Amino acid sequence: MDFDDRKRPKAVPQLAGWATPAGWGQELRPRSAPQQSAERNIAENAGNGQHNSNGVARTSDILREIELMERTVGKRMYRGLLKSLARVWNPKDIQDPRLKGKVLEHMQAAERGLRQAKAARTKVGLAVFATVLGSLKLSALDQVDDLKTLSEVVALLQAQPAKR
Repeated sequence: MDFDDRKRPKAVPQLAGWATPAGWGQELRPRSAPQQSAERNIAENAGNGQHNSNGVARTSDILREIELMERTVGKRMYRGLLKSLARVWNPKDIQDPRLKGKVLEHMQAAERGLRQAKAARTKVGLAVFATVLGSLKLSALDQVDDLKTLSEVVALLQAQPAKR
């Protein structure tokens, strides 16, 4: 698609039949694919702006996945990653498809890190967990807003002996 000097489309894009008000009203919209398939498409095509068989831009799938991550990683981590990686507060403001893919990858890494931290918390116990967080000047895991701090928390927790 060609853009003018203000980054606006030079021509009005054609919509698929389901994306028009009439098509939407007739429930012609595409059905959701299984989650695993959507994740594979996102991973394989993150940032390339290709379209799937329904003609829907895969970057919209990435955007949807990013938006769903707020609940998974927590508001502070979600906002922290958006701000540090894309310099936006709302993922809809990310224009570069590759950057959307990068943001999603970081959100998924945060999800994995939070799972690891919670598993380590169970292993070491709440007292050790609180001590580790306190050493990083944190009172709760949901105060973490970047992957570096999260990886520090995980590393410190995993280095602790299991509770007895």
